[in-house]
Amino acid sequence: MNNSDTSTDGLWEQIKQVLREFFRGSKERVSGLAGTIDRQAGMHKLAAQIGLLRRERHQLLLTMGRKAYSLHTRGKVRNRDILEDCLRIDEIGAEVSEFQDRIEQIRRQAGPEEDLIVELEDEQPVADEEVDVDEAAGEGECGAEVSFDEAEADAVEKSP
Repeated sequence: MNNSDTSTDGLWEQIKQVLREFFRGSKERVSGLAGTIDRQAGMHKLAAQIGLLRRERHQLLLTMGRKAYSLHTRGKVRNRDILEDCLRIDEIGAEVSEFQDRIEQIRRQAGPEEDLIVELEDEQPVADEEVDVDEAAGEGECGAEVSFDEAEADAVEKSP
């Protein structure tokens, strides 16, 4: 065996040792990473289960409240705390109805002309040419016949 074989064998042994250490460290890091991923997945699964239970609890509370209010409408609630909450629900319902009535009154008071009047920021003409209302009433964009009655034509002429 000559000296170059011995040095080559020694070099190969050193390379093998470095690779063993590298792969051993890599294996430990991969194993640690896999453990971390497993823990994270487990925590996410438990968090999802907690979310489902919280939603179920919320639904049960809503159902219980509806049942208690249903009993209130039949005069069967005697607990003072629950009775106060039920009475407040009645007050809220009355207020909502009152506001809806006011909205309906305001709608009835509004005339059809108010729906056409809009505040404009820019009152400049759209085109340089004047458009004759009677001519514009003849055809629509697609060549379809369009007709305005006189009230609509007057509204267009008088619009701001």
